[in-house]
Amino acid sequence: MILKHGDIEYNTTMLVDSGAKLSLISLKVGQYLGYALADSESTLLAETIGGRVEYVLRNVEMTIDEHNFITLVVWLQTNRGGEQLLLGGEVVFDKFNIEFRQAEEQIIFTWREDLKS
Repeated sequence: MILKHGDIEYNTTMLVDSGAKLSLISLKVGQYLGYALADSESTLLAETIGGRVEYVLRNVEMTIDEHNFITLVVWLQTNRGGEQLLLGGEVVFDKFNIEFRQAEEQIIFTWREDLKS
């Protein structure tokens, strides 16, 4: 999949997290995409298994199988938690039928035909 902000694109793989409402990107990925905090912007706090993390919300253009859409992501403001990117359900799960093929170790995203591309 591709994450895009402005003219900057980032090719990546994201872990599908059916329990997550929002997708998540790391501090480094957000910086690579050109995100920055505004002077007066406050960070939000969340408790995770790894402890407390600071984050802000950002819109990102996402491309999955040549289908482009805008979705809201959590952009971590701490380096805690590694570099794993998570694909959450909000927006994404509404746009695709997602099939998990356990035996083949595949996840198949099929664009919902009732939506415009």
